[in-house]
Amino acid sequence: MTKRIARLATATVVLPVLSAFADAPGSSSHPGQREVLPAEISPVSYDLSLSPDGEKLTFRGTVVIHIEAKKQAASVVLNASKLSLDRAVLDDGAAAAVSLDSALQRATLTFPSPVGAGPHTLTIDYHGNIGNATLGFFAMDYESPNGKRRTLATNFEPASEREFMPSWDKPGQKATFALSVVIPGALTAVSNMPVSSTKEIPGGMKRVRFQTSPRMSTYLIFLGIGDFERISTQVDGVDLGVVVSKGGTARGEYALSEAAKILRYYNDYFGYRFPLPKLDLIASPGKIAGGSMENWGAIFYSQDHLLFDPALSTEEDRHNVFQVVAHEMSHQWFGDLVTMAWWDNLWLNEGFASWMETKIADDLHPEWDWGLRSTRIENGKFEDAKPSTHPILREVLTASQAEQSFDGITYGKGSAVVGMLEDYVGPETFREGVRRYMKLHAFGNTVDGDLWQAVEAASGKPVVQIEAGFTTQPGLPLLKVLSEVPVQGGTRVNIETGRFAEDPATLVGAPVSSWQVPVTVMAGQAVTKQVIMGANGSAVVSGAYPALVNAGQKTYARVVYPPAVFEALLPRVSALHPVDQLGLLNDAWSLGQAGYVPMADYLALTRALRSDGNPFVWSKVALNLKEIDRLYGELPGRGRFREFALARLRPLAAALGWRPKDGEGVNVPALRSALLRALSSFDDPAVIAEARRQYQTGSFGSASDRKTVIEIVSEHSDAPMFDRLVREIRALKDPLERQDRFEAIMGLKDPALIGRALDLAISDEAPAGSAIQTLLPTASRNHPDIVWDFALKHVDQPGFPMDSESRLWVMPYLASRSLDPARIKELEEYADAHIPAGAREHVESAITTLQQAERFRKERLPEIDRWLASLGRG
Repeated sequence: MTKRIARLATATVVLPVLSAFADAPGSSSHPGQREVLPAEISPVSYDLSLSPDGEKLTFRGTVVIHIEAKKQAASVVLNASKLSLDRAVLDDGAAAAVSLDSALQRATLTFPSPVGAGPHTLTIDYHGNIGNATLGFFAMDYESPNGKRRTLATNFEPASEREFMPSWDKPGQKATFALSVVIPGALTAVSNMPVSSTKEIPGGMKRVRFQTSPRMSTYLIFLGIGDFERISTQVDGVDLGVVVSKGGTARGEYALSEAAKILRYYNDYFGYRFPLPKLDLIASPGKIAGGSMENWGAIFYSQDHLLFDPALSTEEDRHNVFQVVAHEMSHQWFGDLVTMAWWDNLWLNEGFASWMETKIADDLHPEWDWGLRSTRIENGKFEDAKPSTHPILREVLTASQAEQSFDGITYGKGSAVVGMLEDYVGPETFREGVRRYMKLHAFGNTVDGDLWQAVEAASGKPVVQIEAGFTTQPGLPLLKVLSEVPVQGGTRVNIETGRFAEDPATLVGAPVSSWQVPVTVMAGQAVTKQVIMGANGSAVVSGAYPALVNAGQKTYARVVYPPAVFEALLPRVSALHPVDQLGLLNDAWSLGQAGYVPMADYLALTRALRSDGNPFVWSKVALNLKEIDRLYGELPGRGRFREFALARLRPLAAALGWRPKDGEGVNVPALRSALLRALSSFDDPAVIAEARRQYQTGSFGSASDRKTVIEIVSEHSDAPMFDRLVREIRALKDPLERQDRFEAIMGLKDPALIGRALDLAISDEAPAGSAIQTLLPTASRNHPDIVWDFALKHVDQPGFPMDSESRLWVMPYLASRSLDPARIKELEEYADAHIPAGAREHVESAITTLQQAERFRKERLPEIDRWLASLGRG
């Protein structure tokens, strides 16, 4: 699953993505007990015959499950949620008495006599409803040039498969899976395996049967039914395809071309060829919960994660498609072929795939500088600095707690730890360890230690010991440089290791953490690598003062320097590699927010950067300057700060202009767009006027220019322009373009118009799945309080498109955007009514974000005001 936040990211807010369902408040689970099924009976195979009715949004199914009873059992207990079990028979005997527990999402089947030890065949007839939220089994409606169309699809991680079929819905209980489905003759069905047969049946219908899968976890099952077309190619004996809505094959060509390269790369890297006969990449006609989902052999994507149209899509979109395709394809090995035993080891899936998406991008497309662009690790550090953080490895008891695991710690911190350990042992040795792991555990389930033992065996280094400090305890290490002292032949750097927190006061009384920290220190061109053991350590590097700690930024830590060393590094910033420029900026930003150093340190770094520096470094600067501006709100110092921000960004934007130039770097368009959007955010009149002129005359340049112009015009819409934009949106028949335009209009600033935009966002006109996943969060950037009130008013109304899973993260996110401390109480009241007590980490995180914003406004903004005043005018 891909956690996507790029379009919603701010400097201080992480948008979490969850995946399945939430236990209702007051769940009957017992504290401290894992909600798992009895172990006496296990599935061996499933054979499902399904008949969905796409018009009535209902379905019927018959599943034949071959089971193995380890010992005699009084009943059969399996998962079922929102299903009606009509009849259950064991070995052609008498029907069972069925008891459903909606809180635990289980069905208990009690037969006239106990279930004896050994193999049995369980047959269940059942029926259920097809939903409109993008979890479980659902419908997605969309506009097409030929009118309205409907796609039916599934999305299960972690525990919504039980809404599709009675089953043992646990990652550790793998079984083979066979599926046949009855669909209209004009439609196409796609599942994990290739079609084995198609048979016409009366009424214009057909029965499609798929080949039986290898042993797999239930959450990876997929079924899609729609007006599909497929393009394909052969790669290493695998039928690799991209499946799109009819008429959209041209938009799938780029993803297919890159997926072919990725598949060859992974076959080699993992030392284990993709084991299924086919791999499909399937585009939804909207947005799906979780962004995209790694179903084995049938990856399901939000449309903007897979489709690329040069007439509409930007260079940034091109890179994003590659990244998401690479992430989900990595899961075909890490997650699907080898699966974590339980959700407490989810990071084996998501942390590794998040690291791999960057590694492969840097290997196949080094010109993109993807490692600089990715925000994964900073998102992890952001979450890990909060009191609501948790260890990467943590106990997961309930399904709602499993949903919480899809967060910045799992993805961001997980990917950082993988990258740090690869750097520690060396890339080739690390790959050898991964290959050993794959061969040993293929088609099975693992825990965290299985991977690291394989890497340690390959390297001969204490990998398990180092890894444990970062995965079994919460918190972000803080490397405090105590001094840098000239010694014979170089510089000695003395370091104290502690823990970083966004509010240092929260560390009082907290358990003391201890890490073994592999770190690289650089002075001039000289580099040394050292493992800092415990609270204090030192490293000697042969170069001259000042030394840079965490050169290359592979270590998962913040670094703080004494003032003298920071001042010595400042004039050397522009000579550093861009990754180290970003490292200094990111650390100064977070350290300044938390009060470890003056906030002015960050602003001083922005002044030290060359104007022709790396595009992604400057893009991050623009993002953070926008965040400071947001935090000012209506405070009086905002005008002076905007003068400073405009003085930093205007010359860069003027040098780049509005149109691409011959020979400019591949990443320059992204910077151009970031700068113009930032200047628009600061209400730069020249930028707004030029965007309006281009829009009125239709004199766009590239697709990137077009998208930027539309976003700026939408942001500064008045009522007539808003009406025009809405008319244009309604005339569009293309789901991908409609999604872009809907997201643009949600960024408008006029508070008198945002209510109309929000009504549109939750209407049937909005792209399927987009209201909750993107549109409301986008609108909250400029109107957090209005959007919060709107969502709070609608959240319990019938038909409001917020499923039970989204309630865990969307509302906390919307609340966290506010500058009003009163939002804390309202969020707590919402949580009491809607979120189980054991699933409130996102609520706690949002509350600390609100508290941090209040501290920033009271303590940091006056610092910035004083620093700006010290610069004088001009």
